[in-house]
Amino acid sequence: MEHNQKELPVRRLSLDQFRGFAIFGMILVNYLNHFRVIPETFKHPRYGMTFANTIAPYFLIAVGMGMRISFVRMKERSGYRQAVLHSVKRYLILILIGMVMYGPNFTVDIWDAFVDIGFAGLLTIPFILASKTVRTLAALLFLLLYQLLFIYSGYGEWTMAHSIDGGPLGPLSWVSILLFGTVLYDYLVEDESGKFVWKTLLYGSLLMLAGLLLSLLEPREWWQISQRSMTVAYPLLSSGIGFVTYLLFWWINDRKKWEIPHLTLLGMNPLLIYMVQNVLIEMHGEFLPATAPLWQALSGYLILYAVCFAVARYLWKNKILIKL
Repeated sequence: MEHNQKELPVRRLSLDQFRGFAIFGMILVNYLNHFRVIPETFKHPRYGMTFANTIAPYFLIAVGMGMRISFVRMKERSGYRQAVLHSVKRYLILILIGMVMYGPNFTVDIWDAFVDIGFAGLLTIPFILASKTVRTLAALLFLLLYQLLFIYSGYGEWTMAHSIDGGPLGPLSWVSILLFGTVLYDYLVEDESGKFVWKTLLYGSLLMLAGLLLSLLEPREWWQISQRSMTVAYPLLSSGIGFVTYLLFWWINDRKKWEIPHLTLLGMNPLLIYMVQNVLIEMHGEFLPATAPLWQALSGYLILYAVCFAVARYLWKNKILIKL
């Protein structure tokens, strides 16, 4: 398998800020979508693309970029076998944490962020050192496999009726976004020629165009954009949007040297911050009902965000980095 050893992976402020933005978005939509008064763009519809539907792909792209960095570093330090074992252990632990957090319903609730990321990470490992072309083809083949199973096995009808985010087979679709993220990282570190902007725009635009065109096929229930179904149009379109969004962060952070307040701290300990917001959101129903007015919903969100940021700042101030 091909890997450019010319330079070791380096961290970029844009990646930390982009990951922080994904966490910020998770806190925002995970809380506000409980209230009826909140606009639909902050909610996850059965079909269609909203702001809420971009957040998980943003985070998967960041995971893919970070995975590419950490795997290559581990390989350089300890060898390929240890890098594989470390990655397998990391994603298995993430799956177990997700099962504890989301259980006990193994049909619906469990197929959420941690579990999907865990299985997607395991599926990515065999391709992590392959060329960008191989990783792109792998992503597309995973999407094709999922789409065929969704259409021809009866799985699509079942998952739309009983599960979320693609259900038990959803990681076959989610892994494509993670793999696209590894490709984006390679474009980032190959910026010597100054072509990162055009490569990213072209790749992202092709993904968006492919997703939009596929969503027009009939019958619509098999092809239209849907995070619930995870059929091919959604991961392609959302990944393309993620590429363009990351490009904005690259320009702001890496080129202009501006840092958006709060985002870096949120992105430093995403695992713990996600768990904190999840616990707090689970408690929110005891204080504010779904029928609460807008001012109460927004006030509740500000309190929730303040707690999450306080935790993130405490961890940063005390140099505590919690990761798998």
